[in-house]
Amino acid sequence: MVDARSLLGFMLLAVVAGHAACASDPAVGDSSAPSCRNGVRDDGELGVDCGGVCAKCPGEPCVDGADCGSGTCENDVCQEPPGAGSGPPGPTDGKKNNGETDVDCGGPNAPACADGKACEADDDCANGWCKPGEKRCVAPRNDDGVKNGTETDVDCGGASGKKCDEGLSCIVDGDCNGACNYADKCVDVKSCKPHFGGDTCGGKPLHPGEFGDTSAGATNESCCRTLPVAGYSDPKNPGKTVFVDKYEVTAGRVRAFVEAIAAENNGQANIKAWVAANEPPIWSDDWSLFLPSGNNAASVTVPRQPTNPPQAQPWNRNVGTDFIFGNPLLIYVHGHNCANATGDYGYPTFWYPESVLTARGEAARPPGFDGAGGTIAPQELLDVKSITCIPSALLAAFCHWDGGQLATDEVLDFITNTPPGVGNAAGCGSRCAPLADIQQTTDSGTDNNIKYRFPFYPNEVTNEGAFRIATPGRVFTDVVRLAPGDEPWMDVHGNVHEIVLDMSGATFTGNFGLKYRGIGYSSARAGGNNPPQGSAKFLFPEYKAGYSGGRCMRWK
Repeated sequence: MVDARSLLGFMLLAVVAGHAACASDPAVGDSSAPSCRNGVRDDGELGVDCGGVCAKCPGEPCVDGADCGSGTCENDVCQEPPGAGSGPPGPTDGKKNNGETDVDCGGPNAPACADGKACEADDDCANGWCKPGEKRCVAPRNDDGVKNGTETDVDCGGASGKKCDEGLSCIVDGDCNGACNYADKCVDVKSCKPHFGGDTCGGKPLHPGEFGDTSAGATNESCCRTLPVAGYSDPKNPGKTVFVDKYEVTAGRVRAFVEAIAAENNGQANIKAWVAANEPPIWSDDWSLFLPSGNNAASVTVPRQPTNPPQAQPWNRNVGTDFIFGNPLLIYVHGHNCANATGDYGYPTFWYPESVLTARGEAARPPGFDGAGGTIAPQELLDVKSITCIPSALLAAFCHWDGGQLATDEVLDFITNTPPGVGNAAGCGSRCAPLADIQQTTDSGTDNNIKYRFPFYPNEVTNEGAFRIATPGRVFTDVVRLAPGDEPWMDVHGNVHEIVLDMSGATFTGNFGLKYRGIGYSSARAGGNNPPQGSAKFLFPEYKAGYSGGRCMRWK
């Protein structure tokens, strides 16, 4: 018989022996070590009695049963021990199993892992980055040189705290310093989000038979590209670098403006309300009369005679966006023609669907052709062209919405080296392209020196003017440079007359102006200056014509 004292001594010896057995770590993968069989997740284990210093846990890859603490390897994966009775593996069992990359996280069947946990791919991590090499989840930063987390490009976009520069990837406008375009790339200016009229400027033709530069190096670029005016200081913004848009405003950019305002107002392009809430620095409340308050807004009574011959007052005109770029004149200008009637000159370049045109009692545009017999969607052909038939006040509102201002007569005269006193005459300065190199004609019904003529409709009538409005940059000989070798401004001298803000130093005169030659310059000057108005009609905010557009300026 063993007495109590002997039994106690035996037990103490067993405890000491047990401690001695635990004095050194078990061999890695040794499931027979006491610490790998004690039912507790000890340091160095990934799960309870498995992983790390112990044999592999259920869910880990294996070759045979000897690799697994359970002794069971099936389909190259360690299984639960037979009869374990612990239930199926899951993301709350305190074990690394069931395809998890760490205990109860990662893989296809468990929540994403916190920073510091093991991972195989970015989607194993809550913060979206499994750091290569380490295979550990790491919090992404906007200076780590990797596109990770919610970033839309390397170290920018998403919730990174940094906006992406032009050309980088994006999902929404908020990812960019500017806006996110149709191709999910950042653009500096929001009107250039669409493709046609957004990144289609420059010399390279888009369609077979279209005029342009067909050389191997010809390219297209952003229609919102803007160039610094070296040596010019804007009197109203001293100390800032002045930039002027390289290209005239396209019809597609104006469409982006109209559609953006409509999207904010239940489908109605209430530009009048937007300007009231975001008034440009140079603005007169009288101009707002000629801004759309919706797509088919109620008629307004215009203050000056809109037709020739005269009609009885009141002079009512619909200024909704379904009308404003089309036929109804807000003031009579000879040769203005913004109608959509077949065989007439001065067509507008703002495309309207057939439903709108027929509701206005006008002819829908026929389908165009590409010169090789292929049909082209008319909107694609018009959106790329310079905008025409836009009232001066509406063009000023557009430039403000687009982050700039309508160009002034003074900055364009500086660029072209036009001497003082030319004003609204057709003359252009010493840096302007010669008349033989520009897109121009003596009148809005003639075709002399027309370099650009596209698309070619069936049974084309030679005086249909929209064919003759160029896509900005296609007439690559009409360039203006401050110095030889500089990147040039395009189409300044020809194509469309450019509507400007008339300045006297830092003081706005209250008038608009019309610069340089363009198509139909005789009509513009004759119809703009003649009675019955008693003053130049293109000075008024409601002036619009089928041969007039413009460009914006900016400060950076």
